[in-house]
Amino acid sequence: MTKEDMWDALRERYGVSEQTLQVVTDINGFSEDTMCDVLYAVSGYRYFGQESDD
Repeated sequence: MTKEDMWDALRERYGVSEQTLQVVTDINGFSEDTMCDVLYAVSGYRYFGQESDD
């Protein structure tokens, strides 16, 4: 999954706003680690695809 796919998943599946993602990536950088940190904050999952592992 690309960083762009992660961004889209956070927006579409988890309801994270564009503004929130922009602020977080402005501070922490646009990286896979940052996307996973946001995922953890909103869902408790450590990585994308983990919800299908449950």
